[in-house]
Amino acid sequence: MSKPINVHVGSLDPDYLEITWEMTTSQFDVYIYEFTILRSESPQGPFEQVGGPLKDQYVFRDYVAPLRGSLRTLYYKVRSADTRNQAFEESEPVTPDPRPPLDALEIIRLENVLLREYTGRPCALYTIRTFGQRCPDCYDPITQRRTRSSCITCYNTGYARGFFTPIMVYLQIDPFIKAQQNTQQFVSEQAQTQARMGVYPKVKPRDVIVERENVRWRVVAVRTTERLRAPVRQELTLVKIPKGDIEFKIPIDWPSVETSPRSFNTRMDL
Repeated sequence: MSKPINVHVGSLDPDYLEITWEMTTSQFDVYIYEFTILRSESPQGPFEQVGGPLKDQYVFRDYVAPLRGSLRTLYYKVRSADTRNQAFEESEPVTPDPRPPLDALEIIRLENVLLREYTGRPCALYTIRTFGQRCPDCYDPITQRRTRSSCITCYNTGYARGFFTPIMVYLQIDPFIKAQQNTQQFVSEQAQTQARMGVYPKVKPRDVIVERENVRWRVVAVRTTERLRAPVRQELTLVKIPKGDIEFKIPIDWPSVETSPRSFNTRMDL
């Protein structure tokens, strides 16, 4: 079974993204394979088909890609299917980001080891939907706006299901400052902090992060550390979500992962 490799996403035209790929060496005729282009806003999907099936074609231009939003990240996969038995292989998710140099790849690896084994703890990242099917319960297609709040169908995002499948990430979250604002009408409590994580997956404002103790944070700002324009680390500004907000209606299915980093002895025996 041949598999798509060397998938590249990019374009110099503002109206489309161009996806190119190659195939691994195979003894079978290339005409038995059909290619399908898949796109999502989250690296773990779900992915939707935006192109294909294609035969003996290794380039595709996505003219319907939502390129207006500068904060979202689009992930593409190429699927090759054998027309004889419908078996298929998929490439890894690819983004239009610059290809990191070798030293940047080593920085990314060391950052991930540091977070996974020493300073970080597992959290669930919920990537918010910014395009796709509109919410069938609260979105008015005539006025093009939501008609009510606290909608459990879209969680106040305006798009059906609201968020993508959660991704487990390791974060180093700083202690937050507890503050209270008193006015004549009400008293509000505020909690804001900073956090650090690896470069994968890319986070954007309004994404939701959930800790094991059901502490939920909303991302309000993201800053990246880059090497030759290739991101190697993300620094997040988080705001604690009050328990009455709609984000607490999002169901959580916590997987069996380690809740604390493993301990290692860094001393060497010569």
